[in-house]
This record gives sequence, structure tokens and C-alpha cells, in this order.
Amino acid sequence: MNSFKIDNTEFGVGKISFSHEDGELSLEINGDDDVFDKLMSYENNKWMWALYPPKIYLRNVPYNNKPLAINAKLLNKYDISLYMMEYNDFTGTLEITDNTINITGQVDMMGQLLPLSVSIENN
Repeated sequence: MNSFKIDNTEFGVGKISFSHEDGELSLEINGDDDVFDKLMSYENNKWMWALYPPKIYLRNVPYNNKPLAINAKLLNKYDISLYMMEYNDFTGTLEITDNTINITGQVDMMGQLLPLSVSIENN
């Protein structure tokens, strides 16, 4: 099952863009619009300030088919972020296999570190 979680909230997985050419990775994973709309229908949820689902992206990042540590050095050098009404730094690990894309780590949202987990299965 595909999953895009921040803290304990499941945002689902919507549109995915992926390319890996000439040793550079570009990846964008969007939360699911329908899951987000349902989440917003609940009063007093902690994401009421958001207008649309989160999006995580890495653009033109060197990638050699091995787990990638996303750390402050990488964030400062490449276009990597979790966007949800503002750009949020995240740290962790990206692993891509023939069948899966997994991102695990933490995202800094408004000064609070929250667990982040994205898991995509390629059927």
C-alpha cells in the first residue's frame, strides 16, 4: 500500500513524477487530493491551516542507485524540500529499488520535528 505520512497523519499518495538520467534523480510525490479533502472535513484537525496536500521533491540530485542520506549538507547544495504552504527541510534516507521508493526521516514544520514516512510500491 502506498503511504505518505507526516507524524501520525496519512495523506495518501497522489501524483508521482520520477526520472533518473545521467546520474541525476528528480522525484516528486504529492499527497492525494481526495484523502486531503476528507481530512479537512474533520473539525479541529491539526492541518486545518493547509490549503492542499503536502508534496515532497528532490530535483537534479546525484544518485547512484544506493540509499541516499538526506542531510543538511545535501539540503544546502540541492533543491530538496517538503512543501506544505511553505518549504520545509527534511532529513532521513531515500531508498529506491525496482519495486519501491521509501523515504523515512523527520520534517521540520514550523519549528517542530515530526516523523516522516513515504512508501511507494511499483506494481
